[in-house]
Amino acid sequence: MNSSLFITLPYRLERSAPPFEPGNDVKYPESLVRHFLRQYTKPGDRVFDPFAGLGTTLFVAEEMGRIPYGVEHDGGRQEWVAGQLKQWTNLKRGDTADMLSFGFPKMDFAMTSPPYMPKHHKWNPLYGGDPKHAGYGRYLKRMAFILGKLRKIMKRNAVFVLQADNLPGKTYTPLVRDLGLAAEKHFRLDGEVIVSWEGGRPDDRHTHCLVFKAG
Repeated sequence: MNSSLFITLPYRLERSAPPFEPGNDVKYPESLVRHFLRQYTKPGDRVFDPFAGLGTTLFVAEEMGRIPYGVEHDGGRQEWVAGQLKQWTNLKRGDTADMLSFGFPKMDFAMTSPPYMPKHHKWNPLYGGDPKHAGYGRYLKRMAFILGKLRKIMKRNAVFVLQADNLPGKTYTPLVRDLGLAAEKHFRLDGEVIVSWEGGRPDDRHTHCLVFKAG
């Protein structure tokens, strides 16, 4: 790709959130996953999400004949997603930083939306708010560490798509740039896809997807 690409996709959340979630705004639409799976994968390929969340990447991968794999730290989410997957044993519960300990095979493709953190916050979602690891700098350092582990389970030249949004507010957080720099420590940036949502919420009109390749 080696460039920026602008596309429009429908913003429609096809799968209802589980009863213990406040809503569906913590995940991206299925249309986003389908777009990248059609472009970069084929049936039978292994698709990995290191922050599986509510399972959108895994559900769409399985529906399209790909083999889903993932890690989710939250036990309720992991159980809810695994309970709806045919290949449920491929979704592991645990810290995604420990992904190498789960014995995953080499992956053909990965896609994720990691936990977000505004730069002025101290609560670090990658450490469950542990005050010993507070701060945005620690968050980015941990993200770089996790993405280094991800690189080790990706096939050579496999594609990794990282979805993120910049965070407005009193202190603007250029999260897309900062996560991109963390990923570039281990992957080669191949381009950016800016997605305009058709029918999205007034506060969620577009998103950014950084496309990397495993060297």
